[in-house]
Amino acid sequence: MNRLVLSFVGLVLGAGVAQAGPQSADVAPCGAFPVAEGGTVCQCTGQEAGSVWGSGPYTADSDLCVAARHAGVIGAGGGVVSAHGLDGQSSYQGSTQNGVRTSDWGSYGASFHFASQDAAGGEACGRFPGGDAAYSCACSGSEAGSVWGSGPYTSDSDLCAAARHAGVIGGRGGAITVLGIAGLGRYSGSSQNGVTTSNWGSYGSSIVFDRN
Repeated sequence: MNRLVLSFVGLVLGAGVAQAGPQSADVAPCGAFPVAEGGTVCQCTGQEAGSVWGSGPYTADSDLCVAARHAGVIGAGGGVVSAHGLDGQSSYQGSTQNGVRTSDWGSYGASFHFASQDAAGGEACGRFPGGDAAYSCACSGSEAGSVWGSGPYTSDSDLCAAARHAGVIGGRGGAITVLGIAGLGRYSGSSQNGVTTSNWGSYGSSIVFDRN
């Protein structure tokens, strides 16, 4: 985005050293939002500084982690965020919340938002936590990620993309309940409900969805 004047986002941090938020060695640090891929799951330190335009949706060139703080998805300690692409908007209105000030902007070709902004009343889905306990969370419906199998799925599959493949949710998302089961010797991919999944060999654990 070629701008003659860049707006600087004000980050208001409390006194003292922030405690570290949820971190994962398996999740890459956040960079620029990958418009072509339609979404990303990445990790913020909570100390990022950058410009943000809008209040959700945000322009696609906004700083992901600063926008996540503005949205309340993470705090000063950082954590893993799930951002999803949306169409561009004719205008973006800035605001101040959660210690972050964002700016106004006019028309822009692409936007992003965060899963938890659509997860009314529920935690945004992350990675399946493992074990055989039920895990309930909410999907925005715009998640993009890899899925192996056709039900059961490997437990490291993207939960929301797998839920769309299974027909548990549609394009507008919704709440899901995931159950952990034993691993299989082989997983066969398929295409259904607009989602294509992949084949895989042996994997130690699987997931299915509670449709009740």
